[in-house]
Amino acid sequence: MEKVHDKENFYKIYDWAGSDRSKLPWAHDEPTLFLRDIVAQRGKPGKALDIGCGAGTDSLYLAGEGWDVTSLDFMPAALEMTCARAVAAGLELTTIKADVTEWEPTDKFDLVLDHGLLHNMNPDRYPLYRERVMRAVADDGEFVILHWLKRTPDEPQSEIGPTRVSREDIQRFFAPELKERFFAVEEIGGLTKSVGASMAQGYYWFK
Repeated sequence: MEKVHDKENFYKIYDWAGSDRSKLPWAHDEPTLFLRDIVAQRGKPGKALDIGCGAGTDSLYLAGEGWDVTSLDFMPAALEMTCARAVAAGLELTTIKADVTEWEPTDKFDLVLDHGLLHNMNPDRYPLYRERVMRAVADDGEFVILHWLKRTPDEPQSEIGPTRVSREDIQRFFAPELKERFFAVEEIGGLTKSVGASMAQGYYWFK
């Protein structure tokens, strides 16, 4: 079975979904966990980078809270969805069409967000991803990432879908520059055989 890591699979999925973002497997209607906490804690809006923005739910939430948002994705269809939703909501944001591992950051951001990009990436791109994130996060910035969680050492990878990684591996990957502040798990059941009977999503807030 093909893993989602293949970029061609993303084109197939977006072509199949058309303008209906609810068909996207990674679609979500609520802001990613911890975003509301960060907005409340910081008090005043800052600059945010949404890498792998998808249909733009998190970008729109942050823009609606007054943040200066940059939405980055290599998929034109994702950016089109994000822009269309922003226009409909009367919001402004900046979009960048790029693969984050090939993108050259020219600015620092108070918040960098990854709702499921890293876990869909080929492992040989991990060092490039990490280097870009470190360059983009401001010295006092926050980093939030959602990643499928490997709950036990012997939990198998699914036939399709993202890679599962332990909490400890994620912590080590971003150390020592970023330290975990908060962590939460969302358990999801009733899935297809190719994904597994259940899976867990790990939410990480680093600073």
